[in-house]
Amino acid sequence: MIVAKRITERRLVDVLMQHVRQDHAAAREVPHYEKRIDVALVSCDTQELWAIEAKTSHWMRALSQAIVNLSAADRSYIAIYSKHAGRVDMSLLAEYGIGLIAVGTRWGDVEILKDAERSPCSNGLVVERLKSQIPNGVG
Repeated sequence: MIVAKRITERRLVDVLMQHVRQDHAAAREVPHYEKRIDVALVSCDTQELWAIEAKTSHWMRALSQAIVNLSAADRSYIAIYSKHAGRVDMSLLAEYGIGLIAVGTRWGDVEILKDAERSPCSNGLVVERLKSQIPNGVG
């Protein structure tokens, strides 16, 4: 009998970080008041700050965290294990302007399924404070 290995949030973040660091400055577990943002990155194209909350299957919990991040980032995403990404209510994401990233278990297995909208309520001072916590190097 073959037992499937349980995917962890840490593994998803590892795969996501390996992928985004190719083109963006990124950091994991970025402190933001009483919480931590799973992945924060500065887009190489736009210099926008993206906040990404990763979960293996509990997308509603990731969504609630991503909504909080709307005031702290230019764009807010949830990253979900690719096998569970089909369960996400896309209309609810659209209502809040949250993006969706599907992440697999292998390096490079990352796909943006829905682009996040620019947050209308991001606080420029908070965005700059979070950006200062991200190393500038890519690659």
